[in-house]
Parts: sequence; C-alpha cells; structure tokens
Amino acid sequence: MPELFDAVRPLPATAARYREQDWWRDRTFLDDLRDAAGQSPDQRVIISWRAEEGRAVTLTFADLAARVERFAAALSELGVRQGEVVAFQLPDRWEAAVLTLACWRVGAVTMPVSLRFGRREVGRMLASTGAVLLVTTDREPGPEHVEALTRLADGLPALRHHAVLGDASATNVLDFDSCLRAAAPPAPQGTALGPDEVATVLFTSGTSGSATAVVHSLNTLYAGVRRPLPIPPLLPGQPFPVLTPLSHGAGLRNGVLRPLVHRTSALYCDAWEAGRWLDLISAYRTGALFAPPAMLAALAAEQSRRPRDLPGWEAVAAMAASPSRELVDLLCRTLSGHVVNALGSTETGGILATSPTDPPERAARSIGRPMSGIELRMAPATGPDQASAVDVRSPSTCLGTFDRDTGRLRWRAADTDGWYATGDLMRPDGEGGLRYAGRASDRISGTTQLMIPVLDVEAELREHPAIADVALVGYPAEHGDLPCAVVVPAGEHAPELAELHAWLAGRGMTDWYWPTRVETVPRFPRNELGKVRKNILRAWLTGGRPLPDGDDATAPADRPGGD
Repeated sequence: MPELFDAVRPLPATAARYREQDWWRDRTFLDDLRDAAGQSPDQRVIISWRAEEGRAVTLTFADLAARVERFAAALSELGVRQGEVVAFQLPDRWEAAVLTLACWRVGAVTMPVSLRFGRREVGRMLASTGAVLLVTTDREPGPEHVEALTRLADGLPALRHHAVLGDASATNVLDFDSCLRAAAPPAPQGTALGPDEVATVLFTSGTSGSATAVVHSLNTLYAGVRRPLPIPPLLPGQPFPVLTPLSHGAGLRNGVLRPLVHRTSALYCDAWEAGRWLDLISAYRTGALFAPPAMLAALAAEQSRRPRDLPGWEAVAAMAASPSRELVDLLCRTLSGHVVNALGSTETGGILATSPTDPPERAARSIGRPMSGIELRMAPATGPDQASAVDVRSPSTCLGTFDRDTGRLRWRAADTDGWYATGDLMRPDGEGGLRYAGRASDRISGTTQLMIPVLDVEAELREHPAIADVALVGYPAEHGDLPCAVVVPAGEHAPELAELHAWLAGRGMTDWYWPTRVETVPRFPRNELGKVRKNILRAWLTGGRPLPDGDDATAPADRPGGD
C-alpha cells in the first residue's frame, strides 16, 4: 500500500497550478484546529447527540484540540506509524472526528468504514489496504459483528490491533479507552501528514458494480471544503446538521473538516431516525438541510405527520440523485419554499448544483451548472435520450482509485491530466445547465442496441398509482439487455406487465422502452445515502445472488455474523 500511495502523489505542475489558484495550500486542517483553539478556544465546534442516552456531548475548539492530542498519543503508543492505514467502523459521534484528526497528527492514513458494511466486506477492505489497526465500538453494529471481526483478524497479518471504544471485556479485544488513559500526550513531533500526501481511503458502495477505494489528500479534501455549499450560509452560532454519515465523503467534509476551516459547528446524531432528527433540528435551530433525497423524503413525511417548529430556511438541498417532482413539491410544502439539487461523488466532491435563485421547480428537472473550480468534458451525445458521458477535472478530485479486492490501481490523476470519467450521463436542460440522465453502467441496450432512457421510464412508471417506487434494471437476453421493472407496490395490488404497458402507452412512451418483465420486492437494497443498489437487483434477477432481507446494503452472507 505505501507503494500505491506514492504512485498517486500529484504531479508538481498540478500542485503548483492549484496552489496558484488558491485551491490547494501548504497548511493543513491541523493548523486550522490549532489556530481556532488558540483564537476561539470556547467556541462550540461539535454537538454529538447520543440517541440511546438522550444527551449531547459538546466540544469546543479547545476540547477538540486536546482530545486529538490524547488520541494521537494513544495511536503512537500502539505503534501506528507514518503512512500506515487505520480503519474505523464507528457511529456518528465525536470520537470518529477526533480519531480522524489524530491519525493525521501521527501521519497515518484513515479508512472510515460504513456501519452498513458486514464483516465480509470489511475484511476485504482491511486486506487490500494493509490496515494495521481497526477501531470499533462495543455496541454497533453489534457484539456479534465485533466477534466476527476478531476471528477475521487472525487471517490478516498486517492487522496488529483490533481496539474497541467502550466495553472490550465481552469481546476479548484491545480496550482503546485504556490506551487513551495510559498514553501521555503530546504525540511525537514532525510526523503529521503533509497537504499533498494520501490522507484517507474512502470506499464507494458499488451501487452499479464492484466497490472502489478512493484516495484523497488533505488538499483534495480542502478544495471540496473551500467550495461553498449550494445552500444559504450558516448564521452565527448556527450548527450544520450532518445527515450523511461521517464515514462518507460528504460527512467527512461537512461534519469534520468544514467547521475547522470556516470556524462553524456541526451537529451529529449516532442513530438515524427522522423524528429524532427533526426534534434536534428544532431544538438547536440548525442551518439548512443538505442530504440525499431518501433522507429528505423521510424528514418531510415525518414533518407532515407531526409538524415541528423548524428554522425558516431559504432553501434545502438534495444530493446524490435527481429528486422527483413529487418530492420537490413535498419538500416545498413541509421544509422550505425552495429546493436546490446538487450532484457530487466520493471521487470528486461537489460537481454541479442549481441555485436558490432558480425557479423552485427547476430542482426536479436539472442538476444545474458546474460549481466553482469544476471543469467538465462531455463526449458526443448518443442514444434516444441524447445523453453524454461526462469527465470531470477539479482540485477536489481524488488522487486515484484502486480495486477493493485486489488492491490494484484503477485510475490516477497523473495519467489523465486530472480528467476523471465519472460514469454519469448528462444532457442539456434547456436552461443553461445540465440534466442527469443516469449511470452509463445502468444503461439498457434493448434488443435494438439503442439505449433505453432508464430515468425517463422510471419517472413515468413512478406516476402509476399502484407503484410506490420502481427501478428499471437490465437483464441479459440473446441480442442485448432487456428492461425489467422491479416494483415496490403502493398497496396490496402489484401491477402486472400488461398494466405497465397500458400505462406507458397512455403516456405516449415509445414502445421499445417498455419493460419486458416485472418483479415485485417489498423494498430496495440501498446504500447509506439511499441510492438503490442496482448491482444487487441485477444479480438477483439473473439468479446470482439473493436479495437482502431488509434495507441493508449487504446481502445476507455479508451482514455481521453471517456465514
């Protein structure tokens, strides 16, 4: 892994160009923390709500700086050295933020892992990165998960320690709290990460294919934090509600790093539940919401059921996918009079967004214009939807990606002059911006070899009164892929194929776009941002893999404690 990290270091010319443009810098987030702790020691930076205990832990900048030093000293006592990988699978609590900064303080590379990944997936991540330390909690995802990881560690020679934050007695692993109490700060001097070195490895969820490891430096992360969010700025003292998990790129940037750069605060909650989040938002008078459509939909539905006294936001923002017209209308009725739509990725950070000054309904038909510092390159349009594959180049684009299972380098910025193929398909929205047309990997060729516009078909089917949600997924046929409508029924009646054909015919949709098969599921497998994992649906349709029992992103064999 050190060799791979060295291989993705930015070219000197790239580093010089982005520094000249003020997107990159010679300082780091640790410098930001040090300055904030010295100049505003009593200012609140993190509010960490612990749902089971019904209480908040609040950290000031001085508190955060002191705890980072303690954690860094503990990491040094455990023998963690510069360039080594530290993995952690933690709930959204202050400990995750402190551990992140402490790793960088001793020169280590962080690997935050979503709680939704089971021991099979975690094992592959640990093996491919050569992680030397894994930190978990005693309760989440559960004791059986911790025990499964403990057994797994025996087959990972690079993994020197598995530590638990909490009660480690039941699992017979290292007690990280004891390490903290035994360690004597400060951490060794001169070991902190530099701004252009590899700082973190983030794993994509593999909604369209296999999971990919994404490598960022402190400067690529900084560029994403320096870029303003497409929502109204925070008022003095107003915390930002961090709805995306801290293990995700958006959660890391907005919940851990943005407060250090902009001297703001962040609100965490260690368990997702829409009603609890609305209560916290009301109590703490937070800034505007910036979250995936699935989370916004749950918040809007709960607000409709039991209204709370929410702040009067100028706009809320949907991220990760194009919201439907129905969702935009619901959000406008319940949360804010305006909805912004934004598109980004783990690899690039934010890419495009509509604006609070656009017409309110635009969010349902556009992903807007490129954000500051973003360059787009679009291939010639193809197919009936006239969609183009899009490449991105920006200072917030990752240094490289590698395969989760083999550890082999897939892409690095130095080989393509920084241009990254997003895999996204877009087309002009007719208003000076772009419209999202789907993923290239989700395209369905049909037997005519002309691509079917998947999002358009899904949007029309979603209007059917018997359908709560739908995903159009391709399955192999003799001369191409055929479209299957995987339907979540709105009630007891599940629509048959003939009903769907009649519905689409009545909407005037081209007949060879129509699904040739319909299957019913109670719910979709989704990742932590609420995106449908079509790769799992595709494997299920072809008999290669069972569906998960619940909403987990992993199949039964991947879940904690599975065989």
